Amino acid sequence: MSEPIAAIATPPVPSAIGIVRVSGEGAIEAASAVFRAASGRPLAACESRRLVYGTLLGPDGAPIDQVLATLSRAPHSYTGEDTAELQCHGSPAVLAMALEALFAQGVRQAGPGEFTKRAFLNGKLDLTQAEAVADLLEAETPAAVRQAAGQLSGALSRRVAALYDGLVDLMAHFHAVLDYPDEDIDPFRADTIREGLDAARTGLEALLRTYDRGRYIAGGVPCVLIGRPNAGKSSLLNALVGYDRAIVTDVPGTTRDTVEARCRLGGVVLRLIDTAGLRETDDAVERIGVERSRAALEGAALALLVLDGSASLTPEDEAAM
Repeated sequence: MSEPIAAIATPPVPSAIGIVRVSGEGAIEAASAVFRAASGRPLAACESRRLVYGTLLGPDGAPIDQVLATLSRAPHSYTGEDTAELQCHGSPAVLAMALEALFAQGVRQAGPGEFTKRAFLNGKLDLTQAEAVADLLEAETPAAVRQAAGQLSGALSRRVAALYDGLVDLMAHFHAVLDYPDEDIDPFRADTIREGLDAARTGLEALLRTYDRGRYIAGGVPCVLIGRPNAGKSSLLNALVGYDRAIVTDVPGTTRDTVEARCRLGGVVLRLIDTAGLRETDDAVERIGVERSRAALEGAALALLVLDGSASLTPEDEAAM
């Protein structure tokens, strides 16, 4: 895992600043080989966590860009390894050339999530914190940001560790009484076991109750639009998302499969799922669509029944209700 890797750390679109990150054994030397400081001092000789101004060089030594470079030496870096960052102008061409220059120094392209994987393997993050990094990158609402940031800071890890430590202490007391009967150790009573296990169970149940809420905050609330054919489900979906996501016609049964789109309402992300109209049908394809609609309904957190306000309730409407 110590071989040097590099990747673009910012979106590969035109922007003011673009960052290329390199990490691993030899990362600082590789970055130093493609960077000429304005002061003339080799980058590898510069202090950690200080911005150094200079020129980014291509494999042939030709200048590519005026950049800022910074070093983080192991273990004081995100990955726990030697790390360097090159802050370039955010042209995709510049960033690609910076990578090519590093590749010429024996650095390889990082795989998806490999920097965080190395941070986990090097003990810089635990598993819940590594998951929080992904959640924070994909957060769409302030609530999702706060939740991911709390998990990244170790809030969930500390709660789990406290439960684990309580059970370990209980087990240690139990074994101490058995293994050292002649020592002056408090006796291990049934009520001690009960209290310890009850406390652990209460803590685990409290965590479990937060699961669905946390999942919906991070990934959106699945909301199924149901109703009879031509009730207006697809039209409502399109109106909520602001563009024509689903096909709308006057022909009943146009929607044959589930169609999903996301929208924000009141700070909450909804995963809207348009479904085939619920009805009995002899059409084999539409029947499969109805079955998928029922499956989507079973897995949804919310169901929004769409009724045609210009018509009276039908048996199909009443069945859906």
